Amino acid sequence: MLALPLRNPFQGAASFQVLETASTMDEARRLARLGFAEGTFIGAEWQTAGRGRLPERVWEAERGKNLLGTLILAPEAARIPGFTLRIGLALCRSVDIFCIQEGFAPLEDPRLKWPNDVLVGGKKLAGILCEAAPEATYAGFGINVNQAGFSPGLEAKATSLSLLRPGRGPDLDRDRFLELVLDQIRLVLGESSWKEEAEAVLWRRGEAVRFLRGLPEREDIVEGRLLGLDPSGALLILPAAGGPPLPLVSGELLPPRESRVDRSGPNHIRY
Repeated sequence: MLALPLRNPFQGAASFQVLETASTMDEARRLARLGFAEGTFIGAEWQTAGRGRLPERVWEAERGKNLLGTLILAPEAARIPGFTLRIGLALCRSVDIFCIQEGFAPLEDPRLKWPNDVLVGGKKLAGILCEAAPEATYAGFGINVNQAGFSPGLEAKATSLSLLRPGRGPDLDRDRFLELVLDQIRLVLGESSWKEEAEAVLWRRGEAVRFLRGLPEREDIVEGRLLGLDPSGALLILPAAGGPPLPLVSGELLPPRESRVDRSGPNHIRY
């Protein structure tokens, strides 16, 4: 494990990197149990058995090209309203800031796909997985930074910061991007106006959507118009069948007119 020589905005916290691990979530749990401070980050160049929100989904990442890691936060962080969405909002902000600093702007702004993805141009750029435990709350995230291409099955579904940049150039600075991410996470966790900002970048807000409630095998789908978020971070959908807006807290947001659920997932996250 190597210490990363970067600025960490959390007081008393450090940042580390491993060349290879099964899961940075497991590495973070080990550090938290050893007493490392809130804000400690552990990243990996390569993972062999990361976990996703759904067990069958995997993340395709080129070794040493992307940002894969887990941030240790206080146990009570998991009770902050909209916690996972706040992490996603921090990633959207970081992408905006970083691209400006690098002198380019994507053709489309990053969008927050409820509950745990960041999309650009409809393609997945980043994913989030948060877990709560008695000793800490863990915010795992993966961001495609320098990956130059994806397999045929994913090239229409995934993108990277490097692919959003016009032309070709040297690899983007992952450490500097990570500093932005840590800064924005620290800020957004304490903000009261997070919901309005998250709604402004919410994928398919105001559009017709389908929502798969619960686990995929149930195939319990709600169709309607995506209104926004409630104060807890639940997704609000106005059902096409009539009735008041439904607050939905567990499941997956789907675009309309899908003939089936894509259980392979586009570049789903591993930590």
